[in-house]
Amino acid sequence: MEDEKITLGRESFRALASDTRIAILKSLDKRRKMLTELSKQLDMSPSTVKEHMERLTKAGLVVMIDDGHKWKYYELTNKGRNVLHPADVRIWILLSVSIFAVLVAAGDMVRMSLQSNAVALASRLESFDMIRAPAAGDAASEALPALQTTTETAMQVPYFHIAALIIFGALALVSVLYIVRKRSS
Repeated sequence: MEDEKITLGRESFRALASDTRIAILKSLDKRRKMLTELSKQLDMSPSTVKEHMERLTKAGLVVMIDDGHKWKYYELTNKGRNVLHPADVRIWILLSVSIFAVLVAAGDMVRMSLQSNAVALASRLESFDMIRAPAAGDAASEALPALQTTTETAMQVPYFHIAALIIFGALALVSVLYIVRKRSS
C-alpha cells in the first residue's frame, strides 16, 4: 500500500460539511455503487445525489468509473478511504516497521550464531593442533586475541535481540489481527 499523505483543502472540508455526503462516503466504503443505488438508499432524487457526487468528486474523495458500459459507478479514492479510516494507514506503517525490526533482529541473531559457531570451530581446531602455532609478529598471532574476545562476546545470550523479537513480533501480530478483524466486519 502506498503511503499517501492526506491533505484536506478548502474543497474537501466543504464536501465533508454535509451529513448526506458523509453518508454517501460511508455507503461507498462498503462497495462501489451506481447513482440510482445511492438515491434509493438515501431516499433522495437522483439529481440531488448527483449534485452531492459532483461535490465529492471535485474534492477528490470519490471517483466515477466509466468503463464504457451503460452503468457508471462511483467509488472512494484513497483519499476518501483515508478520511474514513485514518487509523488504517497507521496500522500498515506499524506492521511494516514491526516486520522489518523482526527481520533485522532475527538476521542479527543468525549472524551472531554463525559467528559463534565459527569461533567455536576455530578454537577446537586450535586445541587439536590443526592450526599452526603462530610465530611472534605474525598476523595470525595478532588475530588470536581478537578471536578469543569474539568467542567471549559471541557466547553471550543476546537478550536485546530476544526482547526485540518478542516486542516487534507482538506488534506485528496485533496489527495483522486488527487488519483481519477490520476486513471481516
